[in-house]
Amino acid sequence: MKNKRLNRIIKINRKGDQWKLQQLFGELAERLNRLPDADEVRRNPLRSAPAGLTKMVF
Repeated sequence: MKNKRLNRIIKINRKGDQWKLQQLFGELAERLNRLPDADEVRRNPLRSAPAGLTKMVF
């Protein structure tokens, strides 16, 4: 008995909003996943958060 092999081509609609959202999410995930190099850490020192984004402590 012969094995049947079926090849299918998936067409991606690159003009759709869903594709654009998935591209943006993928790029964000790649940026978050990589470790910063020493020069980048020196250029971006830690800063305190703006007062509007923090809750009142007292």
